[in-house]
Amino acid sequence: MTELGHGSNVRGIETVATYDSNTEEFVINTPCESAQKYWIGGAANHATHTIVFSQLIIDGKNEGVHAFIAQIRDENGNICPNIRIADCGHKIGLNGVDNGRIWFDNVRVPRENLLNSAADVSPDGKYLTAIKDPDQRFAAFMAPLTFGRVTIAVSATYSAKVALAIAISYSLTRRAFSITPNGPEVLLLDYPSHQRRLLPLLAKTYAMSFAANSLKMLYVKRTPQMNKTIHVVSSAFKASLSWHNMKTLQECREACGGQGLKTENRIGQSKGEYDVQSTFEGDNNVLMQQVSKALLAEYVAAKRTNKPFKGLGLEHMNETSPVIPLQLTSDSLRSTRFQSDILCLRERDLLNRFAAEISLSQSQGQSKEHAFAVNHLLAEDLGKAYADRAIFQTFVEAEASVTSIPLKTLLGLVRSMYVLFTLDEDAAFLRYGYLSTENSSTIRKEVGKLCTELRPHALALVRSFGIPDAFLSPIAFNWIDANAWASV
Repeated sequence: MTELGHGSNVRGIETVATYDSNTEEFVINTPCESAQKYWIGGAANHATHTIVFSQLIIDGKNEGVHAFIAQIRDENGNICPNIRIADCGHKIGLNGVDNGRIWFDNVRVPRENLLNSAADVSPDGKYLTAIKDPDQRFAAFMAPLTFGRVTIAVSATYSAKVALAIAISYSLTRRAFSITPNGPEVLLLDYPSHQRRLLPLLAKTYAMSFAANSLKMLYVKRTPQMNKTIHVVSSAFKASLSWHNMKTLQECREACGGQGLKTENRIGQSKGEYDVQSTFEGDNNVLMQQVSKALLAEYVAAKRTNKPFKGLGLEHMNETSPVIPLQLTSDSLRSTRFQSDILCLRERDLLNRFAAEISLSQSQGQSKEHAFAVNHLLAEDLGKAYADRAIFQTFVEAEASVTSIPLKTLLGLVRSMYVLFTLDEDAAFLRYGYLSTENSSTIRKEVGKLCTELRPHALALVRSFGIPDAFLSPIAFNWIDANAWASV
C-alpha cells in the first residue's frame, strides 16, 4: 500500500491498474518515482507475492483504490519480469524484516486477481459494486486493515509490561545513597521520586491492557455493521497505546541507569524495535484527527435529526453536563463518579468546541478540509479525550467483573492512579478550565499518596502480568551475578 510519496493518504496513491478487456487482465504500472511501493515487508529478499493497492482505471475512468494480487518472485526466488525490487536499507529497529521497494513496469495480472469483496470487474470491463457511495466503498476496502491497528495496540501493551517488569524488579534490588548518617543504602523504589517515575506508568499500563483486551474482543466479535466503531476505537487505542509504550520504554530505560543501555537488558533495544508503531498502520496524529472527524459526524447527525447520541460511547452526551466540585478531596478524587465525570466533561466540551469551530470556519467560506486543518490542535485534544474516556470505561468494566474484595480494592487504587495521572500530565484540563489550579495541585499531591500506597504491591502487580523469565533480562534478577567475573 505505502508509496514513497503517499503513506497516510491512501486515496492519493499513484500506482495504476488499467483493465485490458481484450486479454481480461489488469496492467499494473508505477508511473513515477514517487509511486514506488515502499516499506513492503518481506519484499527485499523473500516474498513471492504481494497485494498491490492501485488506482483502478477502466476505459479511462478512475474507479478509486483497489487491491490486486501480484507475483513478484518465482518459486526459486528469482524476481519476475517487469518487476524491480530494492532494499529499503538499514533501520533503527526491526531489521529482521526485509522491507523493500517495488516498481511495476506494466505487469499483467489476471482479472481474477482483483480482491473483489467490495467491487468487481466483469470480463467485458464493466465495473460492478453493490456499494454505490465511493466513500463507503473505500471504507469497505480499508476495513480489513483495522487488524493491523489491533495487533499494534496489543503488542505495544506487552512491550510496556516487559519494560516495567524489568525496571521495577531492578529497583527492588538496586540500592543508592542513604538518608540517615551511616545508614544503609535505600532501595530505588523506596524513593518517592522513583515511585513517581514508574508507578503511574504501571497503573496506566494496566488501563491500556484492559483497553487492548476489550479491543481484541470487539474485533473478534465484529460484524459488517461494526466497521465504523472498530475503525474509530482501533485508531484511538493504537495511537494511545503505542505512544504510552514509547514513553514507558524511555522512562524505564532511564530508571535503570547505565544498565538500561545494555542490549541484553532489552529496554533500550525495544525502543528501536517499537518506535515505528507510532507511524505504520496510520500515523498516530492522523489517526487522532480521524477519530475527531468521526465524532464530529456523529455530533452533526444527532443535531440534524434531533435524536439522542448512540454508539461510540457518546451516550453520555445525552445527559446533563457533569459539574466538578469547586474543592476536590481525596475521597472525591478516588471516586468512580468523579473520574467518569471529569473525563466525560472534557470529551463533551471539546466535541462541542470542535463542532462550533468547524461550523464557524465553513460559514466564513472555508472548505471542510481547510477547517479541519486549521483546527488540528483541537482535533488532537478531542481524539485524546475520546481515547482516555474509552480506556477508562474498559477499566471500570474489568474491575466490575472481579469478585475478590482485596483484589477489587487494589484495582481501585490502580484505576485512581491511572485517572489522576492522566489529569496531572494533560494540560488540557487546565487549558480549557475543567480544573482550577488549586484542584490541579491537589491532584498532583494525591498521585504522590497513591504511589506510597501502591509501593508494597509493585512486585505483585508486575508479576501478575505473567511474563516468562526468558522475556525479561539479567537486571530483573540477580544483576550482580550476571555481571560477576565468573560470567565473563
